[in-house]
Amino acid sequence: MKKNTRLAAAAALALLPVAAAAAEALELSRVEVTGSRMLRSVGEGSAPLRTLQRAEIERSGASTVAELLERLPQMQGMLALSESVGNDGNGVTAASIHGLGARYTLVLLDGQRLAPADSGSVVDLGTLPLAALERIEILGDGASALYGADAIGGVVNLILRRGERPLALSARALRPQQAGGRGWSAALSQGLGDELRDGGTLSWTLELARTEAVRASQRPFASTGLIRFRDAQGRDLLFFNGSMRTVPANATVSYTDAAGEAATAWINPGLQASGSCGSRHIEAGGLCYYDYASTVDVAPQTQSAGLTLDGARRLDAGWTLRGTALWRDTLTRATVAPYPADVSLEAGSAAFARSLAPWLTQEQIDGHDGTVVSWRLQDAGPRVVDYRNRRMHVSTGLDGEAGGWQLRTRALLSLHEQRQNLHDGWLLAAPFQAALADGRLDPFAASQDTGGLAALSASGWRGRYDTARTHLAGLETGGSTTLFELPGGPAQLGLGAEWRRSGWSRTLSDTARSGALLSSDAQTAADLSRDSAGAYGELALPLRRDMRLDASLRADRIGPVQDHLADRSIGRSASEATGRIGWRWQPSAGLMWRAAAGTGFRAPDLLQVARAEQDYGVTAGSYACPFTAANGLGSHPYAALCWPGSNQIDLLKGGNPDLKPERSSHWSAGLRLEPSADLGFGADLWSVRIRDAVQEISEQLILNDPVRYASLYTSKTSAATGTEVLALRQLPVNIGRVEQRGLDWQAHLRHGSPWGRVTHRIEGTWLLHSRYTVPGSDGEWASSLGRFGLDDRVAFRHVVALSAALERGRWSHQARVNWRSGYQDMVQTEAGCAVTSADGLSCMAVERRVPSHWTLDWTSRWQPRADLTLTLSVLNLLDRDPPLTLRTSGAHMIGFDPRYASGQGRTLQLGLDWRF
Repeated sequence: MKKNTRLAAAAALALLPVAAAAAEALELSRVEVTGSRMLRSVGEGSAPLRTLQRAEIERSGASTVAELLERLPQMQGMLALSESVGNDGNGVTAASIHGLGARYTLVLLDGQRLAPADSGSVVDLGTLPLAALERIEILGDGASALYGADAIGGVVNLILRRGERPLALSARALRPQQAGGRGWSAALSQGLGDELRDGGTLSWTLELARTEAVRASQRPFASTGLIRFRDAQGRDLLFFNGSMRTVPANATVSYTDAAGEAATAWINPGLQASGSCGSRHIEAGGLCYYDYASTVDVAPQTQSAGLTLDGARRLDAGWTLRGTALWRDTLTRATVAPYPADVSLEAGSAAFARSLAPWLTQEQIDGHDGTVVSWRLQDAGPRVVDYRNRRMHVSTGLDGEAGGWQLRTRALLSLHEQRQNLHDGWLLAAPFQAALADGRLDPFAASQDTGGLAALSASGWRGRYDTARTHLAGLETGGSTTLFELPGGPAQLGLGAEWRRSGWSRTLSDTARSGALLSSDAQTAADLSRDSAGAYGELALPLRRDMRLDASLRADRIGPVQDHLADRSIGRSASEATGRIGWRWQPSAGLMWRAAAGTGFRAPDLLQVARAEQDYGVTAGSYACPFTAANGLGSHPYAALCWPGSNQIDLLKGGNPDLKPERSSHWSAGLRLEPSADLGFGADLWSVRIRDAVQEISEQLILNDPVRYASLYTSKTSAATGTEVLALRQLPVNIGRVEQRGLDWQAHLRHGSPWGRVTHRIEGTWLLHSRYTVPGSDGEWASSLGRFGLDDRVAFRHVVALSAALERGRWSHQARVNWRSGYQDMVQTEAGCAVTSADGLSCMAVERRVPSHWTLDWTSRWQPRADLTLTLSVLNLLDRDPPLTLRTSGAHMIGFDPRYASGQGRTLQLGLDWRF
């Protein structure tokens, strides 16, 4: 079967062209290019710049900005929409260049900053308009002096379409071969007027889209957390990531034994009575565990609507007034497992006497101190959360010339609002507890009777839980001028300054503020802001006609965080000077060398500094108790809070006012070899180093080393039971250093054939070095390169995109292969007991290898008339499943990692582009 699959892929690539359209020819006109305010040709810069022109965007078949960017090999570590399913994604997708992370990648619209989706700089790609874009420029060179020293990983600049063009309709329909995931998108756009001819122009784009959810039950590879597999040694093993909160419920009985010592018994009355656990459960160690993976989404439901306006008006004396307005509304609906509840059960209750007491010893009954039942409220249905993200962005300014200077001013106001609406499956604590106390609810029943179902319905709550808002207000002015003539042309100077105020606030419903939901703590409102200012200068020196030197310098000052609710300042202010120097040499028309080096600087996010420590749900994975006699911690005070088997642990998150700013250094060196317009090769070696990097310590790392991270353990009083439970404190820390080095490369070839014009393109990123110091260590290094690391991510050694395009008359076809190298899977230890022998009796340690993964996409386009184009695409043509992984952290899907492989399967896409 595998051989046939490989032959089919090879045949497809041989028959039809492999590699996305060749690199676009250098623009002859001089424009503002990402990374500089000076007018120049795209090929003149010393920084590696990847440009996606409108034609390539249309050929890609992507329906969102995120879909388009994630296909680029240099985009590693993007925040995927799947992170919204039971994790911290909140319906947001975000870019990440070279695997450094979303907060180190600066996303701009026409060179302007946008309000982030968090309290730092992470921009939600879902709130940006793909249909309105002329091109996207990706600057893979960090620390831009122009946009801000926090662009440590690089810059993604989205350039809007302008100029006169007819009314056009673009529509797409998406249909996976398997159930779920159907969708559609449509865009209507037009460009009115010509700036030179009419003195003004206006462009507008209206976009609508909707996609169904894909349920885990609709994909065999994700439909269960109970996975049987064979390791490299040929052992038949069992992996399970489940929950102790079950139906019927598990019970934890605390009692004082005959010797007067505190003791605990764990019992599942349903298992004792029937001899087996219910459906979606397995039995281990005399308890039941719930298979929650079968109840979640592989991909959430989404819908969006947006309007983009951009205009310009020529004024007197050569000045032009420009303005941009963007509004976009997106909804992500994520479904996770039914409510997990830990609730107290009184010894005098009917459920205790009827279902639990018969399985207790007389000693346990006589010394009874309390019982907590761990219950999955399956009859309440799955929990559904709506994340509504809205963007409103307005920018205006003047461009003109005065005194030999090309001048530019801009003012902007950018807003991002995130509403969290609880839709179904959420319960209020008070009516639920009352129904439990009076016997209407029975935690040990396989399903509730009519009275119990009515009680669950009466306990239900839906509505807006909270609203987070970010705002960014800014002023910028700058210009460039010619200084003097050099042998290679005029030397140019650019100067500029800017001021920004950023803010993040959170307003709460009464339900959130009071902690009225079952198992929920009271939440805290916030209103934070910070001012920053910067000034920059850049110098372009064409030393010879074939050699150019660029230099830039920037000074930034970031103020402390202002907590407006508490009327105080938190954290420290920071100032830093950063710079960059670049060199470019083109000894011939077909050969170019370039190199650059610079420094960067980034202040911690508002919440990283000033967040109030509070409840944040439970860990993504289930873990054995870290305080046991087996690891020498049996006498630890928290050992009394332990549990049998594996369990999810309460999480607390908060800020750290003692955080220091992050500082970075980077360099790059590359060449471009293009003997002709039909043949070319390019490569750029790059390196980024970050000091005092800010990061939350992963749950896996905290639980694997309770001695080192003792300060991150605490106890809390459960809001549901009133008992003390173990909790983890995930607080941001300056982890030390991060180092990343790699090679971006690409090649293209165009030639004729009996079937038409063929274009081959291959591009990739090769990570050569990737490591970071372990938080809390004294210079101990760790790496995620080619492995699931301590930071819960993978840094892929190789990511490659290989494509071929054939154009003949009104037809064009393209085949594209997307490939990622394999990696070492998340380590599963014997103590963690997530992997057992096939009979489930023995805990096993295992570290398996996740194989490399590739998919083949096919696109055919037909233009029957000059104003009409029809497109047929098949994504994942060979219907390859994602590779198996045994990870237990991150989003709630089990069996595959949705950050690195799609769960859609073979998908048909039909497209129509019609210019009226």
